[in-house]
Amino acid sequence: MKHLVLSLGLFVAATAVAAEPPAAAASDAAATARAAKIAAARSVLKQEEGVWDAAIEFPAAEPGKEPTRASGVQTNAFVTGETWIKNDFSVDAKYGGHGTWGYDPRRDVYVGIWVDSNQDYIRQDEGHYDTATQTMTWTSELRQPEPHPPAKYIMTEEFRGDTRVLTMTAIGPKTGKQVPLGKITFTRRKSG
Repeated sequence: MKHLVLSLGLFVAATAVAAEPPAAAASDAAATARAAKIAAARSVLKQEEGVWDAAIEFPAAEPGKEPTRASGVQTNAFVTGETWIKNDFSVDAKYGGHGTWGYDPRRDVYVGIWVDSNQDYIRQDEGHYDTATQTMTWTSELRQPEPHPPAKYIMTEEFRGDTRVLTMTAIGPKTGKQVPLGKITFTRRKSG
């Protein structure tokens, strides 16, 4: 009988050690899901890596007039182990901008900051990627000259392989009307 009790006790102890507690299994599943989300976010950011020639078009200042066109170069490179990408953008030696963006897994959104020669503040952006349409939609606050309230700023970026199209729009704080601000078509430079 002693042997049966001892054997049964050893079996129960071995089974308890071998069985993973439900909390640990849930924790492992959450970690796996989080890692998958981060990997998917990196693949989105990877689409922007490289040097891009930019064809820029701003709406005409007056009806019936031609839009304003410019050209520029955008260089996007990963920093910090491909978690964050930095952006340097210059247009016809008159404009310069710099940004950094990545994915915030706790909030499940893309986040970014932007500074440029036209702004006197650091713009903070929040983005959401639609896998089905391969489109990133960024939103932020676009400050206006005093005494005007800030406008909502929306940037929609469509990924088309070696071409990206970024459309910029503001939403008037008083009218709620969408105001087109411009469109940039980026074409990836061939390496080599």
